[in-house]
Amino acid sequence: MYRIKDFWFFAVLIVLLLFSPFGKIIAQFQLNGTAIQVNDSCYQLTPATDFVAGSIWNLDKINLNESFQVIMDLNFGCKDMDGADGIVFGFQPVSTSIGEAGEGIGFQGVSPSIGIEFDTWQNLNLFDPTFDHIAIIKNGDLNHNTSNTVAGPVQANAANPNIEDCNFHALRVNWDAEKHLLEVFFDCTLRLSYTGDIVNDIFNGDPNVFWGFTSATGGANNVQEVCFSYTTFLNGFEDVTICPGGQFKLNVSGGVSYKWTPSTGLSNPNIPDPIAAPLETTTYSVEVLDDCGNPFFDTITVAIDGDTVFFDLGVDTTVCEGQRPILDATSFGNDTVTYIWSNEFTEPTIQVDSPGLYAVTVTVDQFCVSDDRVNIDFLPLPKVALGQDTTLCFDQSLLLDASFPGATYLWQDSSTSPDLLVFKDGLYSVQVSSFCGVVEDEISVGFEDCQQVYFPNAFSPNADGVNDYFLPFDGGDVTEITVFKIFNRWGSLVYEASGFLPNDTTFGWDGTFRGKDADAGVYAWFAEIIFKNGKRELRKGDVMLVR
Repeated sequence: MYRIKDFWFFAVLIVLLLFSPFGKIIAQFQLNGTAIQVNDSCYQLTPATDFVAGSIWNLDKINLNESFQVIMDLNFGCKDMDGADGIVFGFQPVSTSIGEAGEGIGFQGVSPSIGIEFDTWQNLNLFDPTFDHIAIIKNGDLNHNTSNTVAGPVQANAANPNIEDCNFHALRVNWDAEKHLLEVFFDCTLRLSYTGDIVNDIFNGDPNVFWGFTSATGGANNVQEVCFSYTTFLNGFEDVTICPGGQFKLNVSGGVSYKWTPSTGLSNPNIPDPIAAPLETTTYSVEVLDDCGNPFFDTITVAIDGDTVFFDLGVDTTVCEGQRPILDATSFGNDTVTYIWSNEFTEPTIQVDSPGLYAVTVTVDQFCVSDDRVNIDFLPLPKVALGQDTTLCFDQSLLLDASFPGATYLWQDSSTSPDLLVFKDGLYSVQVSSFCGVVEDEISVGFEDCQQVYFPNAFSPNADGVNDYFLPFDGGDVTEITVFKIFNRWGSLVYEASGFLPNDTTFGWDGTFRGKDADAGVYAWFAEIIFKNGKRELRKGDVMLVR
């Protein structure tokens, strides 16, 4: 389906010229219009709002006489039929505060320039194809019916005409300055290439240009984002000079695998950030495979000069909770020595208060650099708590647990396990030992019969206030008398109670039957009892009623 944007907005002349002071500077980039920084590596150029523009331009010009590689991810939003307009990755010497809304994607009219256009809206007046496309354009001219389109347009994703799918799409741009070759890879596939003397043909012999991204919306919109993975401009190495015996942490990003050569003097040649400690000046090269399996390369020369480095943070170590070790990077030079720790301290020594990786870069006489790092781990002091002295029922047991990470144990019976099962009276103690000390604890454990209940064998209901009722008594072992029944010698039920606790005369038999005094003599009783240990028991017996 053709998607033709409304042209009425041109009549309204809604043009956002994003010059300072309307732009803002974030780290290495000038942010203009609606552009915001999302995190350390990602920027949102436009929100899903009509007629806005956003751009980011690096504040430092690059030299197009030098080759570069750029690896990043682009997100063109989630709207397809009503989404617009796209993103341009551009190079120009004009300003870091440029861009306008609408079909020009923030790059229209910028001259001299060269840009890689990712267009998600079909403008018939610009001879756009029906699919989301890529083109290489010059001098801010997005009309594909002119000679300013030097390559393309082609479908952005070779397998899908739509790139406004909520997903990030992999972009890789290579510029070979010697061959004058510009290559554009999109979603791991080479989509466009252009061979031309960009410096002379476009920039009149001046190789120094700003680089950045522009985006815009018009009568349709989308959230449009750029995330950096690796660029020669931002991530490329600068050669470094270290002192004899010093070391320096190399670091490259944007890949899934890494191979450094030579491996001499490297802590590990297959990680992104090996530690280089060569004995002589060495040039290291790294081959990095990106997410698409395509390689890119970088080099750094680590030169050896100056005096021997005099500091060493030592090996990774473990200390005990409460200790505060001192890390000392003190070095000496003829001019100045500066220190930059990972926690931003600038003194030669720091006191460690918490676990973590501590790194320091030392610069001697303004040119000789060395760094070191050490991981400090903290172990807690040993602890043990067996609990309060306690009394249990005869059929119960108690598991005493003295477990503590990395500890050894010695119980009073010489056992060495972290726990001990107790099932008889006694005083139990344990000694817990770890790297950081020794602690002890003890507990007294007693056992008793938890099913004690007393039924008298006689009672005299004569209202003298003594032994007037027949009922069960206990010292706290019973949680409920569920059933209590009394029978005469002929088997007739003369009294019944249920759901009560012992010691409560309200539920005791007062020696009457059907409102009259029962005859003196022997009566049988029956009770179902639930004890505090959870046991349920049936008991029975005889009681003498005395008159």
